[in-house]
Amino acid sequence: MRTTEMKPMDCCLIAAVDDDAVNVAEALAFDPENAPAPQDEPQQACINCKGSSRPITRKTMLLMLKPERFDRIGDGEYRFCSAPDCRVVYFTEGSGIAFTTVDLRVRVGLKETSGPIPLCYCFGFDEASARAEIAATGRCTIPQRISALIKQRMCACPARNPSGACCLGEVNRAVQTLLIETAVEVHPA
Repeated sequence: MRTTEMKPMDCCLIAAVDDDAVNVAEALAFDPENAPAPQDEPQQACINCKGSSRPITRKTMLLMLKPERFDRIGDGEYRFCSAPDCRVVYFTEGSGIAFTTVDLRVRVGLKETSGPIPLCYCFGFDEASARAEIAATGRCTIPQRISALIKQRMCACPARNPSGACCLGEVNRAVQTLLIETAVEVHPA
């Protein structure tokens, strides 16, 4: 059985308690392009779209919700719906309680289709900054810059990212998509 321990202001360090323990921050520092995305659990379906979800801490949820929504919070364990096309962000199984994108203080980047689209909540990178760098240089150094900041122990993903997880895997995916889009625009088929 594998367990993880999250430390404040050091969210991207994960200490596993078994023989194959991995220091994710060190791995990210050496290979930020291949950072793992947060793990979704397909068997724990969203109550709205039936897509995959992942557990979320109550603290992260409370930090993200607008205060006027606090009276709707129940005692159940909350989950984060990671489906881009679903407006539900947090939900509890069995209770029917759900919070959508309009209930949050921040925009949920993976659920947005128009700017500004946040990519990294700790350091303020968004899709527009990635597009601008790609347009100017043909590449994007945002994943490496985030990795360097993680190595300096400056991330706070559980407090700043609505998914409660490190954004680097999702940032890599977004940057790769933008690079492909740019290549298609420059060299149409």
